[in-house]
Amino acid sequence: MMNAEAELATLRRALDLALTLPAPHFGMDRKAMRLRLDEINSLIDNRRMQRGHLPMPRKVDVLQLGDLSGSQFARQREDVMAKLLAQCEALEQATRSAPTELCAALRGIACSDDEAKALLDDAHESWRSFQSGAYKAATVMAGAVLEGLLQQACQRLGSKATEVFRKLHPARSVKSALQFTIDEGLAILRDSGLLSSALTHTARGLKELRNFVHPDLQRRHKRTMRSTHALLAMQALCTLADELAWALTQTPA
Repeated sequence: MMNAEAELATLRRALDLALTLPAPHFGMDRKAMRLRLDEINSLIDNRRMQRGHLPMPRKVDVLQLGDLSGSQFARQREDVMAKLLAQCEALEQATRSAPTELCAALRGIACSDDEAKALLDDAHESWRSFQSGAYKAATVMAGAVLEGLLQQACQRLGSKATEVFRKLHPARSVKSALQFTIDEGLAILRDSGLLSSALTHTARGLKELRNFVHPDLQRRHKRTMRSTHALLAMQALCTLADELAWALTQTPA
């Protein structure tokens, strides 16, 4: 996520340089013009090497801006800027959506398309909240996705989850997997061999971050929810979902 933001800032810088690029004219400093064109190319080289993106301006297209004039220069610069703007818009959209890897993991964990959509909607809401600076909301929504994916994973286990629940809580009446709390879901999945102690600890950390949004806890610790807290929660969610989705594929149906 942070890499996407840095890449977006770099592309915006290249777009600004192209926008303010003067048309070649008599007596111009061609060395300074070439340095500026080289800077644009260097700013977007990393994006060029990545596959699966929208078309990028070629190096030669950028460098030709130092030799063209009049309407030819205007058309060439407009083409370069249009491609850079499309890249910026695509990155802006990406930073406001949950990562594709997380989305794939949630689809793999969910028991139905409707359940997958519910998880994905909450995940996207978490990322949108983070980008808008609503760090409490981002953390709460990450915690909601955590609870939902644990319930879905237990649902996937079927009767095995019920058996583990009886073993862990012999004095309690059995309930539906979709009613499990975070702690119950973690205990069942760990006892079933789907979660390691390290991942269980990671999930509990996310749960505590979600609980940290309560005003009483913030007053007690004299801290407020910051971007680093929300980012930790979202990264923990990605790690847990990815590992749990993989573990479920190794579990016989």
